[in-house]
Amino acid sequence: MTQLVIGQMLNGVIVGSLYGIIALGVTLTFGLTGIVNFALGAFMMLGAYATWYLYDVVGFPYPAAVLGAVIVVSIVGYISDLALFQFTRGNLVNGLLVSIGMISVFEALVLAAFTTTPKDLTYVLPGALHVAGIVLPKIKVAVCAVFLVVIFGTYLALTRTWLGRAAFAYAQNPEAAALMGIRTGRLQTIVVVYSTALAGLGGGLYASMYSIEPTIGSAYILKAVEAAILAGVGSVIGALGGGIILGISENIGSVFFPSAFRDAYGLVFLIAILLVRPSGLFGDRS
Repeated sequence: MTQLVIGQMLNGVIVGSLYGIIALGVTLTFGLTGIVNFALGAFMMLGAYATWYLYDVVGFPYPAAVLGAVIVVSIVGYISDLALFQFTRGNLVNGLLVSIGMISVFEALVLAAFTTTPKDLTYVLPGALHVAGIVLPKIKVAVCAVFLVVIFGTYLALTRTWLGRAAFAYAQNPEAAALMGIRTGRLQTIVVVYSTALAGLGGGLYASMYSIEPTIGSAYILKAVEAAILAGVGSVIGALGGGIILGISENIGSVFFPSAFRDAYGLVFLIAILLVRPSGLFGDRS
C-alpha cells in the first residue's frame, strides 16, 4: 500500500505539472488582459495534433515536431488575438464567451480533419525507471522535467527582465504603466501569444504520454483553471504548485475511493481550500 501511495503521488506530480503549465497561461492571460482564456484548452489540443502530424506523418524527430507544433500554435494564437481577443480585453464576459466559442470551432475543425480515431505517440521514449519498487515511465519523467524548467524559466524571465517587470507593472496599475511608456497593447499581445505557446507545448508533450482526440483540451482547461484558482490567480510559481496539488489529490483520492469519481476529488479539495483561503493558497489575502 505504501508503494502504491508513493507511486500515485509521483504520478500526481507529473500530471500536475501539465495542469500547472496550462494554469500558468491562464494566470498570465488573466493578469494582463482580464480574460479567463478557456481557448487555451483548444490550443493544447492543436499542439498535440500538430506534434502527432509532424512526427508521424511528416517524419520530423520528436523534439523538432514539438517545437514546430509550438510555432504553429503560437501563430494561430497571434491571429486569434488580432481577430478576436484584442476586442474583448478588459471585458471578462465577452472574453470568456469568445474563448469558449473557439473551443467548439477548433474541435469541429480537428474532428473534420482527423476524425474521432485516437492518435498515439506513446512509443517515442519507451522504457521505465525502477526506484524502490516504483515504476515510472521515462517519458513522463522527461516531460515533467521539461515543464518544471519552462515554468521556473518563465518565473525568472518575469522577475529578472525588463519585459517581465513591465508585465508586473501593467498588471498592478495599467494607467501608470502606460504613462511610463510601456506599449500596453503590444505587451498584451506578447502575453497572449506566449500563453498559447505554453498550451501548445503542453499538448505536444501530452501526446507522448496519452492518446489524443479532439476533446482533450476541454477537460484539461478545466483542470488548469482549477489549479490557477487553487493557487491564487496571479501567482506564477503558484500555478505549478496548484497543478501539482490538484494532481496529487486526484491520484491519492483514486487509491482510497472509487476511481470513477477521480475528477471530483480535486474539486472537493479546491472548495475546502477556498472556504479557508478565498484568495487561494499562494494568493494575496488583501
